[in-house]
Amino acid sequence: MSKAIPVFRVFDYAKTIEFYVTWLGAKVLWEHQAANIPFYMQISLQGATINLSQHHGDCSPGSLVLLEDCERLKIYHQQLLEKEYTFMRPGLEKTDWDPNTISITVIDPFYNRIIFTEKIG
Repeated sequence: MSKAIPVFRVFDYAKTIEFYVTWLGAKVLWEHQAANIPFYMQISLQGATINLSQHHGDCSPGSLVLLEDCERLKIYHQQLLEKEYTFMRPGLEKTDWDPNTISITVIDPFYNRIIFTEKIG
């Protein structure tokens, strides 16, 4: 079966790097940016692949991706808080749909959301 790769609309390169790479710890797999055109990049985050596009026709801001079955989510949550990112201090919560699942929701500077989940117990 083919692999689905979500695409988030982003607007600013520096803010994209600060949020996804510096704070969330994503790795840039590749990027494309020629002179005077919007950038496009692919990142790896918690084992998932996400594309980030500044191109206006690719997608709309305000999307949501659910990353299930993350590992060591409590540790990852603590690491995020320790980085003291100015614009986001996410909580660690039990999900409404399953009391044995915990989640972290983050919102990027462009209103895209990522929900990380992990089964516990």
